[in-house]
Amino acid sequence: MWLEIHPELEVEVKASERRMRRWIKERLSNGKLVGFIVKTNRGEVAGSGCIWIRDEQPRPMNDRLKVPYLMSMFTERKYRRRGVAKMVVEAAIGWAQDHGYERLILHASTEGRPLYEGLGFQPSNEMRIWFKK
Repeated sequence: MWLEIHPELEVEVKASERRMRRWIKERLSNGKLVGFIVKTNRGEVAGSGCIWIRDEQPRPMNDRLKVPYLMSMFTERKYRRRGVAKMVVEAAIGWAQDHGYERLILHASTEGRPLYEGLGFQPSNEMRIWFKK
């Protein structure tokens, strides 16, 4: 996924693989990461995504101090525009609702916005600053 998004960062992506795998395995084993995979009838992975259960600060609208964050959405190139991502998002929404969460958040790419908006997600406002290394 990362190489397709940022092919110019091949060295950095490969250098981070071990750290990413460790992060993923830890969260899968403690239940803080839930994966969703869409496979073809032949068993090929067509796309995937996951929910990361993130800690959140106390606030009046959130008694649980946890929020599900949809991330790492990816559809293999040959399966794009066939409803694969929609299946993943619908499964993630269902999971979050079934587990009693009042919302699901994500950061959408420009390409992903129409899908998410079509499923009821509303844009929010985020600002950030990048620091030079």
